[in-house]
Amino acid sequence: MADRSLTRMAPSPGHPPLTPKQRLALIAGQVEQWRTMTGQPPPVEPGSSLTGDDQIFLLLPPSYLIWHGISHAVDHLDMFMNALVMTNTSFPLAPQTLARSGVLGAAHALWMLDGPDRVERQLRALRMVHQEFSQERTAYRDIVQIEGPNPRLASLIAVRDKWIARTITAGATIGKTAKQVAQRPDDTTLIDSVIKRYEQVNRPEDGGSLVGVYRLIWRMHSGVAHGLRWPIMYRTDFSNAVLGGDEHGLGGMVTNDEDQLMVSATAMYLLLKRAFELYDLRRLPHHA
Repeated sequence: MADRSLTRMAPSPGHPPLTPKQRLALIAGQVEQWRTMTGQPPPVEPGSSLTGDDQIFLLLPPSYLIWHGISHAVDHLDMFMNALVMTNTSFPLAPQTLARSGVLGAAHALWMLDGPDRVERQLRALRMVHQEFSQERTAYRDIVQIEGPNPRLASLIAVRDKWIARTITAGATIGKTAKQVAQRPDDTTLIDSVIKRYEQVNRPEDGGSLVGVYRLIWRMHSGVAHGLRWPIMYRTDFSNAVLGGDEHGLGGMVTNDEDQLMVSATAMYLLLKRAFELYDLRRLPHHA
């Protein structure tokens, strides 16, 4: 399962390839620096590309959502690495759920950062804003449906209605319909799009190898996050299992080795590294 096209961290000339443990240690050192950075966000400067994008919706600017995606991913990668490197232990299932969320946060940030032009970037940001407000409104409506009328929740719902309407109005200023603003791709499609773009810029010689790797990782991590059994079968030790009615038997032991964990950590690391680089370019006025 561990496709090495995802885990390449080139050693210095004349040095042997890095071991999984060494690669994990390098990622741990980087995420420690990123943690400090997320606590003190670098400013989006006047005249920068991001400042221009932010004008589409000042109530919840795109740069805020982008930084949230980056911070979200750092938080999950930091927790992932803390258990592995600092305490030298790993849980058999939980790291994959952390990795899933980390990949998603970084992908959201890159999707908004790396649109081909301002109109597309602003549309993507509006779609994320629309989803934020819509999902929050749905949560409040669910409570009202279960518990009955609540003046406080009714007020919150009314405000979110107004904010959602404002996203539609903002979309019209760039020639987009209400349907276009409300339509965001599912997360699997969004991640595919981000990885294709990543390869075009960073690894054109690889011919799309990462798209399939990320799709598989995303599916497996999502399966673990949803409490399913199939994603962990490839790393289950059945040597001491009680034989059952299928070829695997029953009662296998789920394991995580450093190679498997490195794949999950690297999946987050690659997207986060690119997100930090692109955010830093686009927040400064020299990058239009």
